[in-house]
Amino acid sequence: MLISIIIPVYNAEKLLSKCLDSVQNQTYKDLEIILVNDGSTDQSGFICDEYSKKDNRFKVIHKENGGVSSARNTALNIAKGRYVGFIDSDDWVEPQMFENLYKIIKEYHADISICNYFKDSENKSEINSSLESGIISYNQEQALNTILDSSSFKGYLWNKLFSLEIIKQNHITFDEKIHFCEDLLFCCQYLLKSKLVVYDTSAYYHYIIHGSNVSQSQFSEKKLTSLKGLVEIIELLREVEGIKLNKFKNYYMHMNISLLMNGIKENKCNKESLDELKKNLSRYPLNTLNEKSVKFSCVIGRISVRSLFFIWKISRKG
Repeated sequence: MLISIIIPVYNAEKLLSKCLDSVQNQTYKDLEIILVNDGSTDQSGFICDEYSKKDNRFKVIHKENGGVSSARNTALNIAKGRYVGFIDSDDWVEPQMFENLYKIIKEYHADISICNYFKDSENKSEINSSLESGIISYNQEQALNTILDSSSFKGYLWNKLFSLEIIKQNHITFDEKIHFCEDLLFCCQYLLKSKLVVYDTSAYYHYIIHGSNVSQSQFSEKKLTSLKGLVEIIELLREVEGIKLNKFKNYYMHMNISLLMNGIKENKCNKESLDELKKNLSRYPLNTLNEKSVKFSCVIGRISVRSLFFIWKISRKG
């Protein structure tokens, strides 16, 4: 059964070969590996072409830079696999990852299979959570209520195997105007069309934490789009029975406060964005937020953003 693996590539020459080697050496061999060179200005495009010359499972698309969502959508349009997985070009995977994800998605007749992951930094590698090794199955409600938990499988793309049929039939694509939390939005849209989720708590994916990770930046105008994505998720889930919306509202408010505080600190936030972030502090009633620290920050921020910023700075020093 063919599996399509989609890898967006942008200026990743230093880590790209390790990523591609780890995919090429998968114990599951029936792969279509789609590399989308998203307007790289370094040697990434050349590296992609070299792999395609040596292994015909690699397919390379060269396009103008349009962002990671554009790259993924481009690859989805040509993917031919029964299942599809996503990998970031600066990460790498264990040899048995896709064999195991395929095995459990078939064994459990699931709509999506997921594995745990390592967080690798310069000095150490640690597993995301300390759950006992085993397979956990979730229905739709359980999966959506778990996706934001720190010990869960989370809303990333790269530790999952999706059904391409479900994606195509339901016209699920990546919103190219959302640059952060676009993966969580995609996963939630997919889970809304799924009945059974299966999670292998063993870790097979290596998420690399380094200084150039885009997600490590504290504030940017692009990061503000995460709030649009989270609002869309909350609206999608509003009518779904049994979903704990307070978790998603809390996550939205936590993100908003972080962007507001870091935008003020770094003096990178224009007046229009600053006003919008301040206004967002009142988007959801306090009784719908489930974390005391977030609720407290909203109370203070609605009265005085300057006071909230002062408290935030003091708490960070502590």
